[in-house]
Formats: sequence, structure tokens, C-alpha cells
Amino acid sequence: MKKKLSIIIVVLLLLGGAYYFGLGFLPATNVVVTDFEVSEQQDSMTIHTSIATSAGYTRSVKNVSDNPEKMKLKFYSAFGGINGSIGAKSEFNLPLSPECKEIYVLLYDDYRLTLAKNPTTGEWERIK
Repeated sequence: MKKKLSIIIVVLLLLGGAYYFGLGFLPATNVVVTDFEVSEQQDSMTIHTSIATSAGYTRSVKNVSDNPEKMKLKFYSAFGGINGSIGAKSEFNLPLSPECKEIYVLLYDDYRLTLAKNPTTGEWERIK
């Protein structure tokens, strides 16, 4: 009886740990860009993010695009479960290539154009 109880406890602990840390490896598909700043040299951008739903935090971002003219940003959830905040960040520094003209963010089921470089002024603008 003691051995069965020990096995059940170990299995429950493993499942709890997988839930607690496992969600941190899933993409956060509810992230919106609230503000951004471009460096004077135009070689990097700092973006500020928020969550569009009532629960969750972001911890990292990855550019998944192969095209140098477009950045496709995929954000990842923080560790600690659904509303976990372990490793949470809301400000991310991104390197910008001179060819980059558009920045897309994974929102729910598709990448949505969020920021674009104005072709006449060369300034970055938020797309609404």
C-alpha cells in the first residue's frame, strides 16, 4: 500500500511540474505591442508588450521569419502555469536589419502586421 501511494505521489508531482513549467514553452498568442522605440542608428528597436486577455505574461520573443524585409515575432509564455510570472518581461530589444520594413506579431491564429516603415519618411509607424 505504501509503495502504491508513493508511486501516485511521484506521478502527481511530475504532472504538476510539467504543467507548471511546460506552459512556458508554448507560444503566447495573445500579445499586443503597446509602444515601441527605435534607436538613433536605426539598428535596434525596443518594443513594449501587453497581454490582450486577462491572464498570462510573456518571457521571450523569437523572430521566425527567413525574409530580411519582414520580422515575424513569436512570443513565449512565462513559466508558472496559466497566470505564472516566472521570467516575465514586457520589454524586448530587437535587432533591426536595414532591409526590414514590416514587423508582424502572432496574434491568436495568424501573424498580423503591427509595425511598418513609412516608405516616404522612413519612420516606423504602428498599424491599427
